[in-house]
Amino acid sequence: MSAKQKTQSIHVAALGLDHPVLDIHTHALIRKLWKEGPLDHVRHANPDAYASADELGRPDFMRWMLAEQGVSHAAILAEEAPITSGMIDSVSILKYAAQVDEFYAFVSLNPFLETSLVGRLEELRSMGTVKGIKLLPPYQHFAPNDACVYPLYDRAQELGLPVTFHTGTSRFPGTRLKYADPLLVDDVAVDFPRLTILLAHAGRGVWYKEAALLAQLHENVYLDIAGLPPRNLPAYFPNLSRIAHKLVFGSDFPGVPSVADNVRAVVELFGSEQARQILWETGARILGIDEETSASSLQARMQR
Repeated sequence: MSAKQKTQSIHVAALGLDHPVLDIHTHALIRKLWKEGPLDHVRHANPDAYASADELGRPDFMRWMLAEQGVSHAAILAEEAPITSGMIDSVSILKYAAQVDEFYAFVSLNPFLETSLVGRLEELRSMGTVKGIKLLPPYQHFAPNDACVYPLYDRAQELGLPVTFHTGTSRFPGTRLKYADPLLVDDVAVDFPRLTILLAHAGRGVWYKEAALLAQLHENVYLDIAGLPPRNLPAYFPNLSRIAHKLVFGSDFPGVPSVADNVRAVVELFGSEQARQILWETGARILGIDEETSASSLQARMQR
């Protein structure tokens, strides 16, 4: 571990937290599956992670690296977007997450790669534990409210699986921003009121106001703050106090300089009670994680 990593390493206890931290938006850096654009982003944003790219291909190493940053539980997102970010395929992510008790796999489904989205979801569920679905409309080039995706939303609603949508800007070549507007998800929220929806990046760069509006209007819509410096949230969301209960912590690891700094910033900005909700309770409820069981599991692993 580098000197820089040691300086940035902050465990949950060091922050005075009495609860776990769930990062609902992380990526497994399996180098062979990533395109050069995302790899180059990590190289600039998080040189330590980039230098450890080969090791991060091992789930146990990623778990250690996240723990060093104060994160005890993490959702690992597949990303089947070969035109833009790469084919971080769902099968690989299911296998990756299955090796760590505190990792939760979100599969990715691409309407241009599957003849049946529902059929593919069921196939993936037969291979491992699916905790959620990741869709990337601006990377995969489809509108979130396209009727072809509706059967998938219907099945996800039946199963109680949350769906994370990429919203907001991206610098990756091939991205089509017209599909990144959170307002395109409004139809989905209306038509599937029991479907838990996470707006990843909360409309980053262009559509903060629209993302916040959806979170306020719809009980089933939450803002995943991955990739956003928490200290900037008051500037992005002038009505932050009204939507704080709809925020869910995500980092976008390994594409951020320090997850630990973001955890600390959430605590400083919101206070311990609200931070507990953002860093743990809301995400744990969405994923169906029991705090007592997860705490016992972690303690047992620490004692081995």
